[in-house]
Amino acid sequence: MAKKKNELNKSVNERLVPSSLNLDKTVKSYRSLLNEENKNKDIQSLKDVLNNGETYIRQTQRTETKKFDLSIIDELEEGVQAIEKIVSNPKSFIKEFPELVPVGLAKKVSSLSIRHFATHSQFIRNVNENNEVIPEKVLTIYSETDTAIYENRFVMTLIRRTLDFIQKRYNFIIEHGETRDSDLLLVHNKTVIDDITYEVDSRIKISVPSLDDGNLEKNNDLLRRLNELKNRVQGYFSSPFMTEMKGAKEVSSPIHMTNVIVKHPDYHRCYLFWEFLEAYEELGVTYDVKEINQRFSDEYLDEIKTHIANSIATLHSNKIDDKERTIDRKETFTPEVIFTLEDETYEQGRFIYDAYPEAKEKKKNPLPSTSLEVRNRDERLRQRLKNQKDAKVVVSREIRKNKDDVILEEAEKRKALRDSVTNDINLLFKEIRHLRSENDRLLKEVDDLKEKSKKQATKKKS
Repeated sequence: MAKKKNELNKSVNERLVPSSLNLDKTVKSYRSLLNEENKNKDIQSLKDVLNNGETYIRQTQRTETKKFDLSIIDELEEGVQAIEKIVSNPKSFIKEFPELVPVGLAKKVSSLSIRHFATHSQFIRNVNENNEVIPEKVLTIYSETDTAIYENRFVMTLIRRTLDFIQKRYNFIIEHGETRDSDLLLVHNKTVIDDITYEVDSRIKISVPSLDDGNLEKNNDLLRRLNELKNRVQGYFSSPFMTEMKGAKEVSSPIHMTNVIVKHPDYHRCYLFWEFLEAYEELGVTYDVKEINQRFSDEYLDEIKTHIANSIATLHSNKIDDKERTIDRKETFTPEVIFTLEDETYEQGRFIYDAYPEAKEKKKNPLPSTSLEVRNRDERLRQRLKNQKDAKVVVSREIRKNKDDVILEEAEKRKALRDSVTNDINLLFKEIRHLRSENDRLLKEVDDLKEKSKKQATKKKS
């Protein structure tokens, strides 16, 4: 316990020093060797030539911390607890099946069996001396418990979603979520001497697991709780409940608010848990990255130049002997090949050119993105999505507007047609009335003429 407290009180620089080695003594010996080298005129002349080359140097101290969202763990534990209660004692529905069977096979006789027998005399076998009726067949009721009701199908789907929800986050944290404090030195030098190009790339990194800003034990406890939840939910898949629900159809949102889901506390808690899983889109853990860049003193720069000179001298003194060399690799590159040998070496990860934008502008930064870079990238993505959403809203609005205009225009056309037809019908009825009145007038005139003719005929006879 005391060792852990001492570890928490150490700075990043103190924790990056191994306890099993006396590096302070090693550094003193190293500096004495450097002083001896600096007195050597040949080494000094090589360092002077390196000053004319292209040199890029970067040293970064990086601290990483992670913080779990405590609310998601608490919500998961409460939701899983409600699921566990339902899995242990699920609701069920009893189905009854009436069946007419021989009296010897009837296991249970109910009032419904008596009423049925009383109205179906054809199933009477005989009546004995004591006037007792002996049936041949009776109606019996078979019952069956049905667990695959909607509410249990909802819980079954929730169990699968819960495992998927936890599994994705747990796997990501285990595989990619380790935080480490580190110190990184990148050195690149390119110098041309008598048409011979010397390139030196060096990458030195030391790192230790991060203390997560004093929250290491708390984070480990939350990760342990998350793992326990994952194991509990996985165990439900081998429970009798999930065995009975095998083959049942899953449900989807929106959930139907049945009486059981509304009134039963465990089913209602599962419904709230479902809503939480639907709405929660975060990872459940946040990462904070801080980087401090080193300011190089003249003495430090001279040490790095000595390191570059030593690297060149080491390679020069250990060239492959032409007489003893064997070909370990031979390839023929055709014009279709895109990579050069340098790029292929880079692809193998042996050298890091991309740490220096001036040297390789098209390469990505090898260091993990800072929190500011991540926020800027996320902001650009959100803005692009917002613009796409706004454009979609504008298009939808125009479609609705055009649709409304078309509907209005169609309605106006129908109204105009209806008015035109109405006017034509009115004119037709008016013409019919006129014709009827004209017909009545003509008929009256005919009658008058007949009457007049009769009177004239009568006068002539008299």
